[in-house]
Amino acid sequence: MMRIEGQPLRVAVVAPIMVRRDAISLAVRDTMRFLSKEAGFKSIHLGHACEYPEISHRQRNTSGELLLDPDYFTADAAIFHFGIYHGLFDALLGGGPGKKIVRFHNVTPPHLVRPADISLANRSLRQIDIFRFADEIWADSPSNAEHLLERGFDKDKIRVIPLVVEDPMPFKLAEKAKDRIFVLFIGRIAPSKGIHDLINAVARAPAIRNMIQVTIAGNMHWSDPVYVRELRSLIAKHRLEPVISFTGTIDDAERDRLLGEAHILAMPSYHEGFCRPVAEGFRAGVVPLVYDAYNLPHIANRLGCVVSTGDVEALAAGLSKLVLAQLDGLARPYEAGLPLDRGPTSVHEFDRLAQRWTQEFTFERIAAQTRERLLGLTSGKARELLAMPA
Repeated sequence: MMRIEGQPLRVAVVAPIMVRRDAISLAVRDTMRFLSKEAGFKSIHLGHACEYPEISHRQRNTSGELLLDPDYFTADAAIFHFGIYHGLFDALLGGGPGKKIVRFHNVTPPHLVRPADISLANRSLRQIDIFRFADEIWADSPSNAEHLLERGFDKDKIRVIPLVVEDPMPFKLAEKAKDRIFVLFIGRIAPSKGIHDLINAVARAPAIRNMIQVTIAGNMHWSDPVYVRELRSLIAKHRLEPVISFTGTIDDAERDRLLGEAHILAMPSYHEGFCRPVAEGFRAGVVPLVYDAYNLPHIANRLGCVVSTGDVEALAAGLSKLVLAQLDGLARPYEAGLPLDRGPTSVHEFDRLAQRWTQEFTFERIAAQTRERLLGLTSGKARELLAMPA
């Protein structure tokens, strides 16, 4: 780990909320972990709420409160975590920290949200324009960076820094059940996630119904209750109750258990700025079946099956193909039988390549990238790096 000689670098991390079982909140938490005292930083989270008692936090609800906060306006740098509109981000238009950085998680497009949320989605997209006042923007993924470039942002200000994915513990596809295939969706339950397409795909694949068990797991607090009811009705309509089940809200231990059991991660989402569950699935030896929307092809890394967004027939065909191939491949793990986008691949080779890909998202790697950029931006402070163990 790199330690900064002399005074610590003061960093204000701005995010409206830091709550448990929320993807952006996890990214905020990891940023705070990168900027530890041991690494040579003095950091504080400024925002509306924080559910992590170990994090240094002060409640700030508006841009006016933020601009007057002593830890904000005297900071060497501020990192804003953006995923939806909030008044705190308007502080980018004011004075304060020496350098301002936006961690860009992207926004679900208005046409993919509930009618009641369209106004907020549009407001969020408009707020992105003030990021032009930032010194640098850190996009979670190439697709998020491309979104900014399409809006005319300066490419020299954009860096791609992925999110940390360090759970669950590594597991191998080769060690999973060989007589039944477990299919998992994990994430927020909302129309943009395409879970209705997954249910319809299972309904269109009767030949594999007695070979699979489909589990839908999501945080009900962040999910759309009307959509959940619609999904339950759709399952009943197709008489799929014996095949598809909901878990409701799960804790980390249950998430890890489900990923460790699953063979296929079905993510027919219409928009993903990063998609942590796919990376988590690779750690657990799970093959992704995804739409070709936004960052999903990149995060799948040709180690799964990508089909056209919204094409339920292709989703059903991809699911059937993976189920049959896995039942055969698990019995012969060294034969190239998995129909992945990279070409026919053995179960053994998939396990090796999946674990190699997950090394792109380790805490150490992302922490090093984050600290390097911070130090580069604040180099005018004449701080010197000294390599020494933390």
